[in-house]
Amino acid sequence: MSKINLMIDEENELTFEVQIEGTRPGTSKCRLMLESNDMTLAFPGESSAGEVTVVLPPLDHVLKEGTYDMTLEVVVDDRYFEPLKLQGEFEKRLKVTAESVKVKTKPRVKTSASLVEVKKKESPVIASVKNKKRTSSKIKENKKIVSDKDIYDLINKLSRKK
Repeated sequence: MSKINLMIDEENELTFEVQIEGTRPGTSKCRLMLESNDMTLAFPGESSAGEVTVVLPPLDHVLKEGTYDMTLEVVVDDRYFEPLKLQGEFEKRLKVTAESVKVKTKPRVKTSASLVEVKKKESPVIASVKNKKRTSSKIKENKKIVSDKDIYDLINKLSRKK
């Protein structure tokens, strides 16, 4: 049993070569039978010069994609013949569709930071006041340890005077 590929959503034209031999010429009719699990479809054929042409319309509204048994039937006068059995594999033609997709945006996470407290290890600062009139021994006596807080207070006092 041979297999042919057909489009389920397009019209298919099948042409068969049929030879009828006998003692006397008779009138003949041909049809193609397509069998599915729950129904059988018959398509009439047109004969001309030893060829039979059968047109299958789009069948996507009747059948699903898949493989179906097909039989070419020939009736000559009152006699019935099945000269050809084949399988038709029905597929949809390649179809590409695109749709826009609505993307839900997630709320953005915002972060912020602020400085709460800075702890510094206080390092002693040695300040010396130089005066041209003083001697080096007096300078050593006037050395004093000044903290960051003392410097900050001194800057504030100087800036208020202006």
